[in-house]
Amino acid sequence: MSCKKIDIAKLDKWFPPRGPCAFCGHRDARHRLWDTFMSHSEAGDTAREIQRWFVVYPIKAIRAVLRVRPYRRGKRK
Repeated sequence: MSCKKIDIAKLDKWFPPRGPCAFCGHRDARHRLWDTFMSHSEAGDTAREIQRWFVVYPIKAIRAVLRVRPYRRGKRK
């Protein structure tokens, strides 16, 4: 299975790098928020519904995460 390189720099506009995760040691602490967005999406929520839960992030930021899918491998739904 081929996995193309993910351009996480596209997400830096909305989510500035914060260093390693204090909980699990992952190299990028932003993964916890992005995983939450993607889990909501995989459960069937639209970007607009996700934005209602996370009102401090603009809809464009959430859509960018769902489009880039950082740190997730495999097929999209």
